[in-house]
Amino acid sequence: MRNFKSLALSALLGLSATGVAVADWQKSYVIDWYEPANYYGAETGIVDPGTDCPDGSNKELDYIKVLTDAGYTEEEAQWLRDPEHPYRLPNHGSNQMAFRGKDRANVYTQPWTYPDPGLIGVSGTISEGLDLDGDKSNGFTSPDGRTGIDNEFYRTVGCWKTYRGPDRLSSGAMTFNDSMRGGSWTVAIVVSGKGDDPMNDEDVTVAFYDSDDALVKDANNNIAHNYTFTVSPNKKYEAIFKARSENGVITSTESMDEVWMRDPSYNRELQLLKARLRLIMQEDGTLTGEFGGYRPWEPVYEGWVRARGTVIESLTWVNLPGVWYALKRNADYSPEGADGEKTHISFAMRLDAVPAYVMMPDASDQLYQVASFKDQAPEFKEDRRGYTVDGLVPDKQGVILAGPNAPIVPPSVSRDELRERLRREKNLYYDRSAVGGQ
Repeated sequence: MRNFKSLALSALLGLSATGVAVADWQKSYVIDWYEPANYYGAETGIVDPGTDCPDGSNKELDYIKVLTDAGYTEEEAQWLRDPEHPYRLPNHGSNQMAFRGKDRANVYTQPWTYPDPGLIGVSGTISEGLDLDGDKSNGFTSPDGRTGIDNEFYRTVGCWKTYRGPDRLSSGAMTFNDSMRGGSWTVAIVVSGKGDDPMNDEDVTVAFYDSDDALVKDANNNIAHNYTFTVSPNKKYEAIFKARSENGVITSTESMDEVWMRDPSYNRELQLLKARLRLIMQEDGTLTGEFGGYRPWEPVYEGWVRARGTVIESLTWVNLPGVWYALKRNADYSPEGADGEKTHISFAMRLDAVPAYVMMPDASDQLYQVASFKDQAPEFKEDRRGYTVDGLVPDKQGVILAGPNAPIVPPSVSRDELRERLRREKNLYYDRSAVGGQ
């Protein structure tokens, strides 16, 4: 009877059983798929010409020419690209490929030591995304006709084949969403409002929460609807937006100074300044749309380096220093003001989410209204495990058989002899306890 009276009083006061206010309406979801909001302008094929990239994607590089242009001899270049090279690791490229900057600098960690090789960027006028700066006279036009779309990240990488393709079919998006859908992380979304009609409400709040509960797949390998997920308080990965809804479209009423999100990329985290969103509540109960803001571009580049620079270059047909130059050139926001260094670049993420039940952190009740749980979160700990050092892959003994002065051709010593020599000289030797090895 005491519990019944408590619940009745809570209902009268507009509270849930946990004491959190109950909104006039609430909808909750989990993200089923999300990826950079890159418009695909071709009919078929990720490398084919289209309205976005008239010359198609960036072409596969001639690495013999790349190396000889960097000062290696033809014989050295041929040897470095030879699959039988005794110092190669099974990573689609030799670590020595990194040392092609001025004075054999590592171009992954010091890209400015290498002349800008150029990166083909988007030349089309259409882009998905959001108007971040309030100026509808600049930027792209969205596929549905909205103007002033700010998405310089797309302009920069939209013709890179790992980012190019129809919805859910770019190689990068498939790789990382497979990881999320396999249980690596879960993002829950709760939308609550104070009006009578969810489709038209002037006072809406949208929250993105972490959950430790893995996504559930149905018999067709799709993310199942209406499963239960509990909020896992996180001091970093919690983003709350003020918004309004009109005809089922939820749009930000103000930009959020800073939010942090999970990111399906090598970087795995996404900081957004001046963040906004535009989401659509679909008739079938699902949620689609976009969120975006200005993200720091250097951590994005560093994510590709950590992912093994030579592998990224070989598999995705890109000269990484060219990406660094292009991001720096297209950056369009400075937290210090109009005259500050442009350290951030406009960006948008496209998402699909399915209906779900989202529970309070203690799982005692459903979360009926958006609230912050950062004060309940443990101290945040960075998780930056990796298998590379400066974009290079150590061998099983933790040694990188490459460097500015490494012997190239002919091999005057065996692999084991070279490893021991490098170990003795403490030259390019790395403690394997700090990184993985191959």
